[in-house]
Amino acid sequence: MDRAGVVVFGGANADIKSRTDAALVNGTSNPGQTTVAAGGVGRNIAASLAQLGVPVALVSVVGRDALGDLVVRETANAGVDVSGVARPADLTTGIYNAILDADGSLMAGVASMQALRALTHDVVATHETRIADAAWIVLDANLSPAALGAALDIAARVGTRVALEPVSVAKARAARAALRPDRPVALLTPNRDELAAMVGAPRLADTSLDHVLLHAACESLHRDGVALVWVRLGAQGSLLSAAGASHAVHVPTVAVSDVADVTGAGDAALAAYLWAELHGRDIRTSARYGTAAALLTLRSRSSVNDHLDPDALATAFDTLSEAP
Repeated sequence: MDRAGVVVFGGANADIKSRTDAALVNGTSNPGQTTVAAGGVGRNIAASLAQLGVPVALVSVVGRDALGDLVVRETANAGVDVSGVARPADLTTGIYNAILDADGSLMAGVASMQALRALTHDVVATHETRIADAAWIVLDANLSPAALGAALDIAARVGTRVALEPVSVAKARAARAALRPDRPVALLTPNRDELAAMVGAPRLADTSLDHVLLHAACESLHRDGVALVWVRLGAQGSLLSAAGASHAVHVPTVAVSDVADVTGAGDAALAAYLWAELHGRDIRTSARYGTAAALLTLRSRSSVNDHLDPDALATAFDTLSEAP
């Protein structure tokens, strides 16, 4: 049977984002603007995939409340199959509250994601058919280690490729326990700090672009079944570390002077990588499309850029350097 599309297991919540009008001053009230919209790592990835034309379903949990209505409505309107989004009566929808400086950089964020605890090992197991029919599944580390393990076990049994997004340092560290050689992960997408947390290494310096050092940091992940580690390095681009390769491959980016909001850039990057891979691109080209999607999202005040489509992605892709 031909496999098509992607199933995303992960967070769906309301994003409440407050951005100051001027440089943030700690310890006092700051004038600014606040927006409320659908968010969540898993949901953002699913919405970005849908906008790129990839058939995608979301498996998540929201409450039967006004914020849950908002999340489900906006996600469905983006083209995502939301039939796998559970809505228990006794839970409230998760909230991600972000404080952004005037330049769009994240100053602080609080994720209240208790609702996702209802996405248990047993609930994940009920989605085996979805997993078996998909070309890829995406797991975000908002899932519990047990739920991650259940999805990884099913994917290994039915031969579906897995992309794992670590989400944050704390959640990356917890997700590490779910990785084993018999649970292959095709793609892992940490940033520098998440990589350090996952391999138990000291924090890797922000200025470091040592291919050998970063590739070596990925080795224990490769030994535990991760085929490709795509390490996000912010303004320095990213590195691709493949199991069995002698060195990591650098993927450059371009400077962005007009950042509107950093939220969702990594989610868009993963979605565009999968879009490109499903269209037969090699790993470096797929990562370059991911980089292009991140650039588009950085320039948008929305966590998912409403104008992320194949044409916009191709235009942004053409601005990237071909330098190795």
